[in-house]
Amino acid sequence: MTYLWGPISANEWRSIPCVVGRPATEADVACGSAVFYVPGNSAAASMRLPCCAIQSLEDGSEQPVVVIQAELANQDTILGVRPLPGGNGVCTIAEIRLLPAGFES
Repeated sequence: MTYLWGPISANEWRSIPCVVGRPATEADVACGSAVFYVPGNSAAASMRLPCCAIQSLEDGSEQPVVVIQAELANQDTILGVRPLPGGNGVCTIAEIRLLPAGFES
């Protein structure tokens, strides 16, 4: 089985699986199309996915990420992200800076 959260090439971000137009399911998380699952009370956020962003981390550093999931929950927009070096994470929309032109800009 291929590792779901491996590295992402900056020029291949458009092909990363994501969840669009609906909340993620447990099956979406299991297959790598989503990072988290909120049982019951969430809704899809209006956002074009996948998309490129820079995430601000707690230690003050930043990392390039691909946003693969956006949901409205607990009066906030929660994002599932995949850092380019690999792995996954969850953050709020306030913790990212979108890159509309992609990583090439």
